[in-house]
Amino acid sequence: MSDPSEFELAKDVAAITSVIEGVVNCFDRGDYESLATLYSDHVEMDYSSLFGGTAHKKTREQQLMDWAGFLPGFDLVRHSLADFNVRIEEGVAITTCSVVGQLYLGEKVWEVEGLYQFRLHKRSNHWRIFKQRFVLKTENGNGDIVETAKDRAKGHPPPFVKRRKAQAAVVRFLKALENKDMDALADVWSEKAVQDMPYSPDGFPDVVEGKSNLIKHYSAWPENAGEADFTSNLKFYPMMSPEWVFAEFTGEVEILTTGREYNQIYGGLFHVPHGKIQYYREYFNPEPFRFAYDIEEGKEPDSFPTSEP
Repeated sequence: MSDPSEFELAKDVAAITSVIEGVVNCFDRGDYESLATLYSDHVEMDYSSLFGGTAHKKTREQQLMDWAGFLPGFDLVRHSLADFNVRIEEGVAITTCSVVGQLYLGEKVWEVEGLYQFRLHKRSNHWRIFKQRFVLKTENGNGDIVETAKDRAKGHPPPFVKRRKAQAAVVRFLKALENKDMDALADVWSEKAVQDMPYSPDGFPDVVEGKSNLIKHYSAWPENAGEADFTSNLKFYPMMSPEWVFAEFTGEVEILTTGREYNQIYGGLFHVPHGKIQYYREYFNPEPFRFAYDIEEGKEPDSFPTSEP
């Protein structure tokens, strides 16, 4: 392959084929975190020949949650691919392959055979799927086991779903602070929630226990804070347990009582079982806090703020 353009084309074809093979491999292993890397931010899905309905567009996260909402409910999922055809036109890869899918549950198996059609584009030097269609040819077995699989997956959600729900609760918490939505803020806590703040300045609580006390702790926030941003630079770091979340985020807040800007970098360790925050350890630098609220070090003010994000 002496022609560089020929070599680059062959390399792209190999990369595109690997992406498609990776999709079904992730399906079969239940690896939705890796599956996320194979899709664009938004994707159009068309499984109408199998499930009815029409094609639909969703965010990548929505589609991953859909798959994670029923595929883990099967005892075994197995896909086989063959007959790849890849062509690239104006930066878009148009790919087809045959597929046989076998889904096992108890003594039943549902087998579908058909054709996959994909469209991919290159983003950050990686091919990503933005359109996917399945065309059914034959179907054998018990398609009714899909509903049973959904019920099983709902009752025993996979780690991917638990992790995403935990992250979503953290986002709701931070958004509630941004929007001064105290009802939404109250709703994120479990009844026995604890917030631990080991670097709190003197005179400010370092532990708040119980949902009712946390609601009181944050009650002055709408009066103290003007425009606030906690989610623009939010990053999550995966942990072994899907119900534990470590988040890094910045806080930029206008403090109305002093007219000063509060700029903070936070580290947050959250335990979020069943979608509610049960424990939150908040790491923050007390110096920007003292500056923003105009608190002299070592001096407890007459009117100390009752809430800090």
